[in-house]
Amino acid sequence: MQENKEKISYSLKQNLVWLARYTWQTDRGLYLYFIAFTLVSAVKPFITILFPKFLIQELMGPADAARLLTLLIVFFLSAAFCYFAFARLSADYIAHLIALRHTVSTKLQKKCMETDFQNTEDPAFLIAMEAATDGLYRNGTGFEGMLRVIFQISGSLLAFLGYIAIVSSLNIFVLFYLLLNVIVSYTFTIYAKTFEYKKKDILAAFNRYYQYFYKIMYDFSYGKELRLLGLRKRIAHQAEEQQQNMMTTRKSIFFANFKANLADIIMTLLREGIIYYYLIRMVVSGQLGIADFTMYFATVAAFANWFTGIVTDFASLRAQNFYLSDIRNFQDRPDILTSPNKHPLPDAPYSIEFRDVSFHYPRSENEIYSHLNLFIPAGQKLAIVGRNGAGKTTFIKLLCRLYDVTEGEILLNGINIKEFDRTDYYKLFSAVFQEIKPLAFTVAENVSVNETNEIDFARLQRALEEADIAEHIDQLKNKTNTGMLKILDPEGMEFSGGENQRIAIARAFYKQGEILILDEPTAALDALAEAKIYQHFDQAVHDRTAIYISHRLASTFFCDIIAMFENGRVIEYGSHTELMTKHGKYADMFETQSRYYKKDAEVANQ
Repeated sequence: MQENKEKISYSLKQNLVWLARYTWQTDRGLYLYFIAFTLVSAVKPFITILFPKFLIQELMGPADAARLLTLLIVFFLSAAFCYFAFARLSADYIAHLIALRHTVSTKLQKKCMETDFQNTEDPAFLIAMEAATDGLYRNGTGFEGMLRVIFQISGSLLAFLGYIAIVSSLNIFVLFYLLLNVIVSYTFTIYAKTFEYKKKDILAAFNRYYQYFYKIMYDFSYGKELRLLGLRKRIAHQAEEQQQNMMTTRKSIFFANFKANLADIIMTLLREGIIYYYLIRMVVSGQLGIADFTMYFATVAAFANWFTGIVTDFASLRAQNFYLSDIRNFQDRPDILTSPNKHPLPDAPYSIEFRDVSFHYPRSENEIYSHLNLFIPAGQKLAIVGRNGAGKTTFIKLLCRLYDVTEGEILLNGINIKEFDRTDYYKLFSAVFQEIKPLAFTVAENVSVNETNEIDFARLQRALEEADIAEHIDQLKNKTNTGMLKILDPEGMEFSGGENQRIAIARAFYKQGEILILDEPTAALDALAEAKIYQHFDQAVHDRTAIYISHRLASTFFCDIIAMFENGRVIEYGSHTELMTKHGKYADMFETQSRYYKKDAEVANQ
């Protein structure tokens, strides 16, 4: 099995090109806002720079009331138009950016739902996912943050040309000094932003641990364990410790930004003190008039702030580039469990063969299986039994291709399951797993769950009856329209663990997959109820292939073959009668359980 350890790196240029293409494909109207906003934001600052000069010239010369009034009207109208257009365009383009960000967020959510199952159990993948979401779920960071900076910096760059022209007309050396001064400030800002990004993954890891313990404290399903086991202080301590780690990391980021801001303040004082002294000297010596002094004074102040803004925006653009790279790195992670040939599925019934299969989980050297061989003929009912850790559930994960084998192959009707399209392959299975996760849908939707939400109510009722839950559902006020969980439906029901298991079993009956799998789905049921469920399964299987996994041996009576697993190996194989006559480990397990469930065994054997 190959693991995707390679992290793709994107340069600023590559991400800018990607953003331009994605925006063009998704929201071309945003380009019109970009052009209009750039022009308005470039013109806006010069209204307050140039009009005071003209006004002072008019007041210091032979004042003409008509010209003065005209000048004031033009000034106020120009200012009103520019500021209104700037505010309106800002609101409009930001709304477009938020909508655009949501399209990327939707793709990321789709990636999370469709990614290889093994990724959902991989801490490295989960950290990468959190880093990606960190760049999407805030307005000023990552995807949207980068677009915002691009909008801001475009008008700033255009206006900067005007500033350069005005300052150059004063003295070219003044321009060079201003540029040098702000570049020094930029260096400190880049240092702080880079430092902040380097701490981002550390923060993401601390936050993941914190969120886990935080959710436990607020999840009432842990209420009994927290109280009876005395875990409240320990869980609170763990959450507090991770929170403290985050605070320490954030403090280091704060001080890095503080030092950069302090350096910027010092450079600003030096810059403005020297330039203003130079301008005042020129006025005193008669080399500069009051009107020009006002224009240059405003220009120098604005130039420094404007250029500082540009430098800060470039630093921010570089920082946001890291976040966008995280998003793209996560989105572009290739799936490992690919099926390049996409062989069509063979016709039912289905035989299954594990041929010389070895397997260890990613990032682990501990082998679960070593050269495992097991053949399940078409239509066979196989029971897999064994103690915890014997490899029973891993067998199902490999069969369902939630993981790929490390060595060897798994065959379906003689064809390697890697050759099939995964979506088509998944449709073969009606599976009920140990962990039951009801959705906040109605009972009917939970049982018939599918993409189209079409429900065959006759089939639904039959499935509920076979799962021995129909009578209970019929007694509810809204029957099969009863919502499961209260999170979305105030009238929803919080079903018990056993009821949730029965509904999950009904889902398997409803789907009518050609391969049935029960991976210890009856743990919350008593032995009598478990035996009854297995009897219904026995009747519903017909000629389909079925695999049952259970600690309790109620399922073994009606199965054709029993495979007993231990340490990833099949140590005993045969029918119930054959294994009992061998007096091996299966017989020992059965005899031990029969002392407690003798009556249940008799019911199951009828």
